[in-house]
Amino acid sequence: MNSRTRLAAAAALTATALGALAACSSSDDTPAKPSASADATARVKSTATTYMQAWMAVTPSDGRTMCTLETAAARPNYDDDGGTLKGCIAQRQQDSAADTADPSSTHAPLTIKVSNVQDVPASDTHPAGKGVLATLHRTGEKPFRYVLRLVKDGDEWRIEQKNDVGDRYAHTADPVAAVLAQME
Repeated sequence: MNSRTRLAAAAALTATALGALAACSSSDDTPAKPSASADATARVKSTATTYMQAWMAVTPSDGRTMCTLETAAARPNYDDDGGTLKGCIAQRQQDSAADTADPSSTHAPLTIKVSNVQDVPASDTHPAGKGVLATLHRTGEKPFRYVLRLVKDGDEWRIEQKNDVGDRYAHTADPVAAVLAQME
């Protein structure tokens, strides 16, 4: 091989190696986009946390937020008017009137942790969606847990089903699927 051929071969080899390195490296200028499932998980957790906050952390409950985050079928007025937002808010206000009976009562702040996000299949009465475990705790009180089913409604996740975990699953780390299947 003459020197000209060796020089051309070396240049071609160098270009190939540099091209391969460039293809394998990532640019620091472009942040990695979260995967669709990571984004869905974050949105499901956020919706569940906001819902539980509106329901359990304030007295009286924030009916407007609760109703906005529920599917029409999950609203307490579904049998009366098809689950309209206006009817739901009125029902929630009526239901939470008892919460304000003793204005001197106060509660310790509530911590809410949403975990165990998972796909849940459709049941006889609820569509497929995501199931989560919400663990709630007030200082000085025993923690309590709820399982929620969330379903996609357009671009939003909405609460379709909520069930108290109760004592039956007190020692179960992940009761989501079992509770949702049992509580139709």
